[in-house]
Amino acid sequence: MLFFTPIFLFAFLPIAWLVFKGLEGRTPNWASIIWLLAASWTFYAWALPIHLLWLLGSIAFNYICSIGLARNTASASGKPLLVVGIATNLCLLGAFKYSGFATETVSNLFGLNLTPPALLLPLAISFFTFQQISYLVTTYREQRLIAKPHEYALYVSFFPQLIAGPIVQPGEMIPQLQSERFSKVRLEDFALGATLLIIGLGKKILLADNLAPIADSAFALSSASEGSSALVAWTGLFAFTFQIYFDFSAYSEMALGLALFFGIRLPENFASPYQATSVIDFWRRWHITLSRFFKNYLYIPLGGNRNGVFRKYANILITMTLAGLWHGANWTFLLWGIAHGALLCANHLWRKTPFAIPSALSWGLTFLSVSFAWVLFRAESFSSAALYFQSLAGSFGIYGTDGSSLLEFLRSLEPMEAWKSTHYAIHFLGWYPSVINGVHPGHFIFSEPVLSLMQILFAAILVFAFPRPVAWLANTESGKPAFSIKAAVLSAAIIALIIAQSGSFQSTPFLYFRF
Repeated sequence: MLFFTPIFLFAFLPIAWLVFKGLEGRTPNWASIIWLLAASWTFYAWALPIHLLWLLGSIAFNYICSIGLARNTASASGKPLLVVGIATNLCLLGAFKYSGFATETVSNLFGLNLTPPALLLPLAISFFTFQQISYLVTTYREQRLIAKPHEYALYVSFFPQLIAGPIVQPGEMIPQLQSERFSKVRLEDFALGATLLIIGLGKKILLADNLAPIADSAFALSSASEGSSALVAWTGLFAFTFQIYFDFSAYSEMALGLALFFGIRLPENFASPYQATSVIDFWRRWHITLSRFFKNYLYIPLGGNRNGVFRKYANILITMTLAGLWHGANWTFLLWGIAHGALLCANHLWRKTPFAIPSALSWGLTFLSVSFAWVLFRAESFSSAALYFQSLAGSFGIYGTDGSSLLEFLRSLEPMEAWKSTHYAIHFLGWYPSVINGVHPGHFIFSEPVLSLMQILFAAILVFAFPRPVAWLANTESGKPAFSIKAAVLSAAIIALIIAQSGSFQSTPFLYFRF
């Protein structure tokens, strides 16, 4: 609940924003930026105030570095200064995030008794480091200082996207802070922002958090060195596949919605990735801003596809391996990145052949490939991942027996607790039909096995059959609201379901907070 508290609290900031700016919206941009900076730094320091010192220090260093770049870009010292700035950012990121992993690896390889350094990992360091690197590169390329100190500080610290993205390029946000539009209040931005916020909140509370116990329990069997039946393993895998999408896209849409309250349009981060018909297409739809960062700041500088076929595929593998390592200091993340790099290489090679795969089959192969790779992402270790793959293959039985059967596994989850209030409300209103063949339909629908499978099925329908929210909520060109009564009905339904679950659901931190 610790991470949800500031999110819910700061969702009410738009009300204070209206009071602060007034209906005429004549507040100077600099005053609005200072107000948002104070709110953003309070938000960041909520969990642990000392984190704020690292954020402020990083902002100060990089802005000073950008001043030097703007003054010396044309001289011989421009490029070395850029290299020093980027290297410093990456070294700090590496020290905080990977020093323990490196120490443990060296200890295991050489049999040494080394103690990992006890460094406190600053919250969201991966995200704000990448944004600041992109700012330094942009400053170097444009040969000018593109933001004032307070504008730069808000670009890095803006609370809706600070913790888990999207990763915003300077040209996507800083011009907005400098425009007249930023100093004006628009009700259409509030309408679209509120809808996106509610949809994101619904994805997190109603979908991701209800899928989490299913995935956690299935993967826990592998972590405990126990196998499971194939049906249990596949159920857990699909639960996690949908959970991570709804969890991460929920945060992204909440960030987009909250930013609109303040007149800022952030880039879309997800575009129905599970509807992709190839792995290449998947990475154009999944965590779009991260994929773009690695392409622009790693793949292309490495040479991209300009130096022959071998270098092209080597660059893809290097880029995806480092993208995997960015997600966490663990060999499983590294292997996850390598796996996706290999899939992308295979995808590019296949495109050079004259063979064509039917779109339905291509979609199925893509979805299964991505789902299999999630095992490496979710597993605690290589051994756990290997055991889970064995379970998927049926090495411990297809159906299982006794406690390892799918039915017993689902019964052990007890997801009905979160839905008891809904169950009792339907009872009270008399909406249930009569007992059918001695079975009360309410007890059947809200039983642990049925409800768990229904949640996975409902999640699958949403990701496979429906467009992403931004696609039908806003006009592509103008970004203005394009919805009608449908958005209002959907928002009302989500709020009603959240209220129905309130007091009984157990919130979990967003998965990408750890990165």
